[in-house]
Amino acid sequence: MFPHCNKEARDCDLDHIQPYARGGKTTSSNLAPLCRYHHRVKTFGGWTYHRTSRTAFLWTTPKGRTHPVDFDDHRRRRTR
Repeated sequence: MFPHCNKEARDCDLDHIQPYARGGKTTSSNLAPLCRYHHRVKTFGGWTYHRTSRTAFLWTTPKGRTHPVDFDDHRRRRTR
């Protein structure tokens, strides 16, 4: 679910959107698939994100730029 990442969800880590250490629950509404590289970018590189709908996320770079990502858009591109 990182901007422009095409890794299959089944090959990704499940990331807590609201960090577990800060009370984030391990539920489907608080988990998102991130490839290992982008999981580390999020954890250690200053990127943040939040869910904007059931299938969409808004990422924010360390400099404050935002990037919307929608899982349904990824799925449609893969089935073409």
